[in-house]
Amino acid sequence: MWLVPLIVLVSACSGGGSQGASADDVLVVVSAPMSTEPWIGTFIEQGARLAVDELNAHGGVTTPSGARRVKLAVLDNAGSPAKAAANARKAVDDHAAVLLTDGTGAASVASVTDPAHLPVFICFEGGDALIDPSRWPSLFRMAPANKPMARRLADYIANSRPKVGVISDDSTYGEQGRDALLQAFKIDEVEVVADQKAPTRSSDLTTQVLAARQAGADRLVVWASASDVIAAVQAVHALGWKVPIYTGPTGEDPLVRQRLAEHPDWLDQVIFVSFRMTSEVGPRPFEEFRANYEAKMGVDLVGVHQDGKQVVQPPDWPMFSYDAVRLIAASLSEAGAPGKPLMEALNKVSITGANGDYRGYGASQHEGVNPSDMYFGKFRGFVFEPVGDDPLSDTLPSVNQLQD
Repeated sequence: MWLVPLIVLVSACSGGGSQGASADDVLVVVSAPMSTEPWIGTFIEQGARLAVDELNAHGGVTTPSGARRVKLAVLDNAGSPAKAAANARKAVDDHAAVLLTDGTGAASVASVTDPAHLPVFICFEGGDALIDPSRWPSLFRMAPANKPMARRLADYIANSRPKVGVISDDSTYGEQGRDALLQAFKIDEVEVVADQKAPTRSSDLTTQVLAARQAGADRLVVWASASDVIAAVQAVHALGWKVPIYTGPTGEDPLVRQRLAEHPDWLDQVIFVSFRMTSEVGPRPFEEFRANYEAKMGVDLVGVHQDGKQVVQPPDWPMFSYDAVRLIAASLSEAGAPGKPLMEALNKVSITGANGDYRGYGASQHEGVNPSDMYFGKFRGFVFEPVGDDPLSDTLPSVNQLQD
């Protein structure tokens, strides 16, 4: 289900992006790795599209000058900082109200969007260096940051006094994730016995995995693309190594399960750290969002079966781009105009997010996800659920991932 809309979107939007948008429209631009990381690109697009459709179904965005319809343009940055910057320039030229991105080339993007007062919402990458309101005022993050995820992971494994092997890739996601991990492990006095790097989207990580094993690692942490996570799991099993594997959010990427479809038991060793889907108010808000998402966007099928049923990817990550568009709409209603007035409004307007969490920013605080909201997921076959040996995770409900 992830791949079908991708083909349609690229063919429909790559040629013009904002085709059909008039001067009175509120233009929302998505710049994401549609061709290189389809899961990431698609969940950003899907969440934004749902919010846009809902706003237009109610007449658009209300402003002092009247209601304005919302248009969505989707551009492929292919994981390239240069393309991300070019997409940002197009968004500025097209007078977009907001730019949603995975975080590729954030610094280059900010050099374009800061002078234009175009707000940019990072909906995936969590690097600490990406968010600095005093340096890049146009960058906001509506996704979990690496620092709290790394700290939670370090705290989670520290009591067992592990010897950790770290594998990261050469993307900004991998490099900045590695930095956060090493800092967190240092604070918790977790011993890192191997620190290996790999190219993004590697097909073979035997060398890196073997180096970690030979160094005496008894935990493997892989902060890299989904392809690298797959290659690490395959290498671990090719070597016959019984080692727990911890990953960042890419461990949840449906591609991991698709590529390991013949070996569901291999996922038993994998635990990923991410943000909790449901909030303190309970699961109802997320369940309502999910029902609405699946009714309008369709069910996102992973592409594998379990217990005779198709495995479904819950719409957890689409919540971020969905919330970003809704926050922009609320802020624009108060500001009355995009650009500088909208930027100022974003620093004081807040909304209740899709799962019931608060979403809002301040002039000196551009992080949109509470650091205390990180949890750990483990696989039971091809579906994941909260672990039972972590205080926060143990309180969370399991979310159905099998299609009835």
